[in-house]
Amino acid sequence: MLFKRARHATPLHRINFVGTGHALSVTNNQQITKDNLTMPSKTDFSFDKRVTNEYNKARLHPAEVSVKIGQAIADVVGDSGRVLEIGVGTGRIGYPVASAGCHVVGFDLSADMLGETDFHKPTALSGSLNVMQADMHHIPSPSNGYDGVLAVHVLHLATDWQRVMREAIRVLRIDGAFIIGNDWIDPASVTGRLRNEVRRYAVTLDPTLMPPAAGVSREQVLADLGATSHEQVIAAEWSEWLSPNDRFKVMEQRLDAESWIFTDEQFDQVMTHLHQCADNWWDDLDEQQEVKRRFILNITRGNWSDS
Repeated sequence: MLFKRARHATPLHRINFVGTGHALSVTNNQQITKDNLTMPSKTDFSFDKRVTNEYNKARLHPAEVSVKIGQAIADVVGDSGRVLEIGVGTGRIGYPVASAGCHVVGFDLSADMLGETDFHKPTALSGSLNVMQADMHHIPSPSNGYDGVLAVHVLHLATDWQRVMREAIRVLRIDGAFIIGNDWIDPASVTGRLRNEVRRYAVTLDPTLMPPAAGVSREQVLADLGATSHEQVIAAEWSEWLSPNDRFKVMEQRLDAESWIFTDEQFDQVMTHLHQCADNWWDDLDEQQEVKRRFILNITRGNWSDS
């Protein structure tokens, strides 16, 4: 594949979007509340009130990191670029991108997540975000309408990820950017070691147990759809400090989709195994340790209108 750099963004203008199908249109002045959102009949992937209440605590980036991520994405899509975010959640990525100068529309299947969007707007960010309720397998948007489509930790939840990617490419303009965002965590850190052990131990419990979308290859699908270039950009780097016991508290809440592949009994077995590993790996389970992190953008462009 060819590799090339991408560009800049500036002023913010709020836009309206009227969707179809399962979508909910949110206008400039409309407040988003749990009461004016209704769920389609499709499975909600467990992003319910329980997960929503803890989501930002576990996933929200530090304010200065969010600003860097938003600007990096704006640099990719261009000045005042139109961006569609698949699985916008509570807006932890969408708001920074809007503040960096882009016209952002985000959608999510979960009414509970969308119901928290206004309540979790970062005070340090001045941008706005339009949201709607929709299923990522049926994106309610005309073709060739966006400069960028953004997906962050969501494709693994799809029942048909190839269809979702085709839909994402459909709504991109020619040479538009399909951006997959990823939170990289140092595999040698507390968080990284425990996460990788979960994945390893899962297949010992049941060989059919694999993390969502494990082993899938997206590059060939994108090539078949007309991809002409790919690049990887580190949008931000930072560190956080936590102890093994801190990480266990988060894991026990089962906020990560990787934990949803287990039955309750299997999850108890996993946690027992991890505690045994931790006892062998670390002398003090309350000692704070550095966890190095990065937010990485995988950016693909192509002759999408020909696909």
